[in-house]
Amino acid sequence: MADTTDSGLDGQEYERVSNVDEGDGVSWPLVERRRRDGAPPDGVDRRRSRLPHISPTLTAAPMWPFRIAAFAGALIRAFPELREHNTTFLVVTLLAGAYTVVASLIPVPYRDEPDIRKRIVLEQSLNVAAVILTGAWTSPFVLFFVPTGMLAGFAVGEIYSIYVAGAAVVVTTVQHVGAVGISAGMQDAVLWTGLLMMVAFTTGLAHRAAVDAAKTQQVALDRVSRLSEANSLLFSLQRVAQQLPASLDLEEVLDSTVSRLRSMVNHDTLVVYILEPSTNTMNPARSHGIERPRSHRLGHLPRGLQMAVDAARTVRIDKLEPSDGVALKSQSGLYGALRARGSLVGLVAIESQQPGAFANQQAEIVHGLSEPFGIAIDNARMFLSIGTLAADEERKRIARDLHDHVGSSLALIGFEVDRVISLASNGSDLSTPLDELRRQVSSVVTEVRDTLYDLRTDVTDTRDLAATLKEFLVRVEQRSGFRTECDIAIGERLPLVLEREAWQIVRESIVNAERHSQGTLIRVRGYRQNNTVVFVVRDNGVGLEATNARPDSYGLTGMRERATRLDADLTLRSLHEGGTEMRLELTEGPTR
Repeated sequence: MADTTDSGLDGQEYERVSNVDEGDGVSWPLVERRRRDGAPPDGVDRRRSRLPHISPTLTAAPMWPFRIAAFAGALIRAFPELREHNTTFLVVTLLAGAYTVVASLIPVPYRDEPDIRKRIVLEQSLNVAAVILTGAWTSPFVLFFVPTGMLAGFAVGEIYSIYVAGAAVVVTTVQHVGAVGISAGMQDAVLWTGLLMMVAFTTGLAHRAAVDAAKTQQVALDRVSRLSEANSLLFSLQRVAQQLPASLDLEEVLDSTVSRLRSMVNHDTLVVYILEPSTNTMNPARSHGIERPRSHRLGHLPRGLQMAVDAARTVRIDKLEPSDGVALKSQSGLYGALRARGSLVGLVAIESQQPGAFANQQAEIVHGLSEPFGIAIDNARMFLSIGTLAADEERKRIARDLHDHVGSSLALIGFEVDRVISLASNGSDLSTPLDELRRQVSSVVTEVRDTLYDLRTDVTDTRDLAATLKEFLVRVEQRSGFRTECDIAIGERLPLVLEREAWQIVRESIVNAERHSQGTLIRVRGYRQNNTVVFVVRDNGVGLEATNARPDSYGLTGMRERATRLDADLTLRSLHEGGTEMRLELTEGPTR
């Protein structure tokens, strides 16, 4: 695990964790704030639903056959003494038999625990007492050393088995030497020492094998647990990503953001902030569990939010100071930065009134959702901005059309009305002037009607760019007498926002050709070249230079601004054979 220690804003040290676990652990990058005196040894709080620890178990080595065999051997050897009604042998035999039955029915677990060690020592102490009371190394009950040594080796290991056997050998040998002499006593001691050492090493090897198998099993199960946890997290993130709103409505995106976070992370307080770039202010857009959350300027954020901005990662704070969070009663929190295309879009704060309420997995959920939510919010805001700009430009175009055409026509009507009044005062014939006045009024009505029609004509969810262009060209033919040709073969539809912007550029080019080209034919083509969509508008008029068009006239400035927002190439040129060509090359992708 790679980690570094950073200094927090309040002077506390924080752990920056790149991966929650070593090796094959699966996690999302996090930044965790933690007091040094409360951190676990490795600096990471692993709040996993771990499987229980697996202890080594030698199920293939039951002890009861060895215990029964030892008791049977001792009973056979002790038979002469029992037949002579030796009270000591009788009592020891009964006790040994009872213990053998109990230990066979309720075996001692093979675990290295203090209680298990005490039971082994107690059992060996009983063996030694029985042996010393019935003849030391000549005792028939010396066979009980074997199963006890096996138990010590299986449960703890060969070293412990050697200690247990060695203590029994020393005590028994001292007693035996005193009875039979050093030479005979040592011979028996060496014989049994060798036998018990063989038992210790054999069972010790079995213990090591069991421990290794248990470790391997524990690692495998732990990996399965981690993978299951990661799979569950990824499934949740995938489900949320699939359920992100398809619309570009900012309100819908914010509602969806809060709804998803509330359903996936338990909390007392939740606030989603959106950055206002013009003022560098984080404004609360949605909240839950708090009334009227405050706005915060960048650089003056609560510490939890500031850490999220600085770290560009989800931040978990297990113990909040009074000024760390967004709610006064909060004791712990998660803070994530919402980013899109490398830029900060907003922040999300999730807090609880309980300290240490959030686990790593919840922090990972917030981290995994931050980027898709940030992109969704940014796209919605971008769409809203484009829509606002488009509306402003459309109002300017309508004002321009009314001024250039309807306004001039109304001025002529005014002059004609003055002339009619003058003629009427002189008693002249008014039929011809009135006919001309009626014609001019009719022309103005037509101009206004056309303007209103153009205002209503647009690309929609149900009407694509090709259908809109064909309908518009039919209208052009009806009002101006132009012949038109339309060939749009771009295949799959573009995103709606791109189609609308392209429509405004192409429409403006058609209107310019209709009003200024002095031609008779307008051709419109649309086709796809790899990932580029090309629109071409041509007329057979006098050409761009012949119209004496200014660089900012005929809506050319608006066309170029739209093309810039689309990151598209726009060219206008006069053709050698006569006429003007507008060419728009649009590469599919996000608008700027």
